[in-house]
Amino acid sequence: MTTIYLVRHGATDWNINKRAQGTADIPLNEHGEMQALHTAEELAKVEVDAVYTSDLQRACFTAEAIAKLHGLDIVKEPRFREIDQGEWTGLTVDEIRRRWPEKWGPARHYNARPGGESPQQVRSRALAALKEVVEKHPDEHVVIVSHGGTIRWISAEALDYDDKQSARIRGVGNGEVVCLSAQLNDGKLELSNLARWDGHTTDLDDPND
Repeated sequence: MTTIYLVRHGATDWNINKRAQGTADIPLNEHGEMQALHTAEELAKVEVDAVYTSDLQRACFTAEAIAKLHGLDIVKEPRFREIDQGEWTGLTVDEIRRRWPEKWGPARHYNARPGGESPQQVRSRALAALKEVVEKHPDEHVVIVSHGGTIRWISAEALDYDDKQSARIRGVGNGEVVCLSAQLNDGKLELSNLARWDGHTTDLDDPND
């Protein structure tokens, strides 16, 4: 069983201004850099054998901060990138909601972006990359620095949720960590034991939360 720590990168100005970032290579702002350093300090308390990251700079900075405290190098993996937002890239939430009302709200978690990717495409590429990570690191502890949407759809796989059900998942804030277990069973990737480090339940509609 491989232990996976999914980490969302620190904040950027586009995060703060609620702009669709996707694959746009926006750097961390000062607050985001502090978040990355804080997350690195938290992860310094656990065993880490490898650090993988999306190749976008906001993720790489976060990953490098984590890797440094463990004496490791980062491994860049583009398949852990955020969803390609297509025509939404750079637009604010209000602009997207006004122009594509039928695709916003919960629908954004299971609808393709105009001119961009679908959640299913992101899930497929991220899980293929994750399978390779597990193959290379059986029974080890691995950090993967990624993005809010990508972490959502990996989490959906661990919860056995389809894309529509993924809208129920509580979003992961900048610098936050989600932990899960991963293993290969007859060559098939199996994910389990999903847990958030902030103590919240994974589902927004959990009546016990």
